[in-house]
Amino acid sequence: MSTSTSGTPVTEREHRGSGVARKVTAAFSVLTVLVTAVCAAGWIGLNHLTGNITTIDVSSQLGTDRPTEVAPSVKATYAPMNILVMGTDTRSGQGSGFGSAADTSSGTGHSDTVILLHISGDRTRALGVSLPRDSWVTRPACGANSGGQMVTGKFNAAFAVGGPACTIKAVEYLTHVRIDHFVVVNFLGFESVVNALGGVPICLTHPVNDIKSHFSMGAGTHVLNGTQALAFARLRHNIGDGSDIGREDRQQVFMSSVVRTATSKGVLTNPVKLYEVMDAITKSLSVDKDLGSLDALKNFAESLQGMTPSMVKFMTVPWTPRSDGENVLWDTARADKIWAAFRDDTPYPPKSTAPSGQKALTVAPSKIYVKVLNGTGITGRAKLAAAQLTKLGFVVVGVGTAKGSPLATTTVSYSPSMAEASRTLVYATRATVTNTSATGSTLVVTVGKDWTSARAVSVAPTSSGSSTIKSADVATCVG
Repeated sequence: MSTSTSGTPVTEREHRGSGVARKVTAAFSVLTVLVTAVCAAGWIGLNHLTGNITTIDVSSQLGTDRPTEVAPSVKATYAPMNILVMGTDTRSGQGSGFGSAADTSSGTGHSDTVILLHISGDRTRALGVSLPRDSWVTRPACGANSGGQMVTGKFNAAFAVGGPACTIKAVEYLTHVRIDHFVVVNFLGFESVVNALGGVPICLTHPVNDIKSHFSMGAGTHVLNGTQALAFARLRHNIGDGSDIGREDRQQVFMSSVVRTATSKGVLTNPVKLYEVMDAITKSLSVDKDLGSLDALKNFAESLQGMTPSMVKFMTVPWTPRSDGENVLWDTARADKIWAAFRDDTPYPPKSTAPSGQKALTVAPSKIYVKVLNGTGITGRAKLAAAQLTKLGFVVVGVGTAKGSPLATTTVSYSPSMAEASRTLVYATRATVTNTSATGSTLVVTVGKDWTSARAVSVAPTSSGSSTIKSADVATCVG
């Protein structure tokens, strides 16, 4: 296979079309509304409309060398589920060499950001992670003559050259997370979905006038119709920092608003509106053959009936800028923690540990510098405690011996400016005595005779690297 100077096969160069930025918003939003509508209207409504949905079979293209499926926990009622949500600007354009000729085009379809959605086995949480189109990655090559080769370039080139199957292979390689199902949405159908919902509200902090996306509105809250919603999803100029990452952030705010709108009483209690919404949705969907069956759709929708907007979160994969000023690189150290949570079906971010009745801990051990003193009179206790704290992520900057008589209890000393960090250290050391006698940014642990071991600390952040975690039940203004 011939390659470009960047190492990217010439047949896999990035395909970029006008308006691709809105497609992922359409994709996830349509999936959300579909589930909500089925749960509200019952199976009879969807049964009449199932023929609208197109199925795509890519199983033969994925092979057998794939990540292991997530095993349900003992407490889980359902199997955990990872769904790859993709958008396309054409009803039948899913790429070359993948799927059937009836369902896919010759590879001219375009994809914007892809969302990897994890739904927990106990159906108490869902986390959608956006994978930026301009992510610079190394992934398996696709096409008839790829032969196990790897290719380096923009992430969204995978969909352009190979449709859903190529994108699934890329995501599974990059995350080691097995994709159970996928959904591709025709973004043009999204316009009718938004209109059927009666519009979706969005709040702007200041007036916006973007002549390229044809979006112009004043500050305040507006209910967007379908055309306006597509323009908003494409919006990039005269708002934020003008980046694609900033646009993804606004798309997540919009998707959160769709979740709230779809679960509002105005939609759920109106049979006519529900049917209109479901009709528009099902005409926009293409799904994998397993999810496209009557029983699978029914079971999937019914399993989510107890989920509320507060259980749905959005974020973008942690990233850092690439030196070219155009693309981004995944922050793998942070991203791997997300993928591990997906594989283990555990919450991300992890629930914060804190003493009963206290607010969640906010300062991670890796941000805390500690000096450990031996106050027991027993040789080696400070070194033992220091090793345990280091293993938990604390930055130990020194070990010594405390002056005075042996202490019965472990003590944490800190300066008043480090009070929040001290809460994390106190939890980890099980210290029962604290004081503000320390100075500077280094905290001091004086090990007493009550020391047993340091305990693990989990800090639940509001962000992961460069990505803010959003809850779908919270309305956020953008600008």
